[in-house]
Amino acid sequence: MGYFKNIGDSITTLITGMKVTMGYFVRAKEHVTLQYPDEKWPNPERNIGVGELDTYNVIRSKLHVDIDDCIGCKKCERACPVNCITIDTLKTDKGEDIGTTKLGTQKRLLVTRFTIDMTECMYCDLCTFPCPEECIYMTPDYRFERGDNKEVQVTNVERWRDRNNLIYEYSTVPKTEVDRRLQIIADAEAVKAAALEKARVAAEASATATPKPAENREITPGSGEEQAHE
Repeated sequence: MGYFKNIGDSITTLITGMKVTMGYFVRAKEHVTLQYPDEKWPNPERNIGVGELDTYNVIRSKLHVDIDDCIGCKKCERACPVNCITIDTLKTDKGEDIGTTKLGTQKRLLVTRFTIDMTECMYCDLCTFPCPEECIYMTPDYRFERGDNKEVQVTNVERWRDRNNLIYEYSTVPKTEVDRRLQIIADAEAVKAAALEKARVAAEASATATPKPAENREITPGSGEEQAHE
């Protein structure tokens, strides 16, 4: 019985497979591979986020930063579990006004670097929640065509570089301005170090030049120190 059962199963499996194959011939357009990027599936309309948050993106994909609203607090950098966000800041000069955010916060730090490495991003969305200015968020744009900046609507601020164009730099501060500010800081540190060294040398010289006062001791009669003193 087992022998004939195996034969029957083989015939049934063959017929099932041929039905699937014939379906490709009869309804070819329903089974043809999508010719990406010339053809694209539409973004899903259903909310696949959590809860009833209206502001949650329909899908987790490409990160974006409104750099004009960034205050350089680095909360998103610390929240990232894979360290794909790198932020560098510099203190502004006293009284310098570099603008305010959309929420009215006065910016105190100059963001000289805001890099997101999308090759390491795990799309967890954890970086967006701690941001006090709501300037970093996930977009529904899943397209990362290499070198096709027009297709993915990359702006001049969002410059592509390295790793097949998947590392994004959002800072708009020119390198010349960063170098200028770093040089000012280095010069100030050098002046401070020179002043401290000068003060140290002066203190050592003063300690060496000042003689130690003679030790005054009273000699008690009968103590035996009189003869030694004589």
